[in-house]
Amino acid sequence: MQKLSKSASVISYIFAAALLLIYFAAEIIPRFFLSTAGRLVLLCGSCGFLWLGGFLLTKQSGNNRPMKINLRIFLALYLLLFVTLTLFDPLWGRNGGFVNWNSELFATYVQNSLNLVPFRTILQYLSKGTPSQFAVNIIGNLVCLMPLGILLPLNFEKQRRTGNFLLTCVLIVSAVEILQFATLSGSCDIDDLILNVGGAFLIYLFTKNKEAFGFLKQIFLLE
Repeated sequence: MQKLSKSASVISYIFAAALLLIYFAAEIIPRFFLSTAGRLVLLCGSCGFLWLGGFLLTKQSGNNRPMKINLRIFLALYLLLFVTLTLFDPLWGRNGGFVNWNSELFATYVQNSLNLVPFRTILQYLSKGTPSQFAVNIIGNLVCLMPLGILLPLNFEKQRRTGNFLLTCVLIVSAVEILQFATLSGSCDIDDLILNVGGAFLIYLFTKNKEAFGFLKQIFLLE
């Protein structure tokens, strides 16, 4: 039975690695196009196989180290996806590379894609935006950082403190926004920071509940 469980865990890790190889191939090989939905499917599938492999190994050995390692991998993969979509995804107007700045290009970006006034963009989409624009720019920005509300507290005990968690999220989003400005990719908008951090904080509040956090720890065999 132990050999069967170990073999199943190895197979699960092989499937996870194969899905990740496909993902990275799509990122590196220009002709290998992968849509946003495709990236999500591959990464979620890979994480699913990683969880299964870690679950089987933990149950077999009685040591939850494999699941702890998996949680680090989940966090790294999520951050990879977040950076990829915000900086390198052409479907969302990201060019992903540093550009040769000139006064005309800079002026156009500042006029159309830079916002340092809190809630200005949010109010514009609420009052004048179409339903699809609202879904992409408001709901999308609110949801995209939500996984951090679970992954950070599970990975790092210090991230269970509200101040530490908020500071980490602000630093992550600010770094991405600054990179977008440096590459003139997408938009550099303080409202993105507000929505991203706000969405992550909503999920973080869920983990502050002892029963909810205990349930998450059971899923990842941390208890």
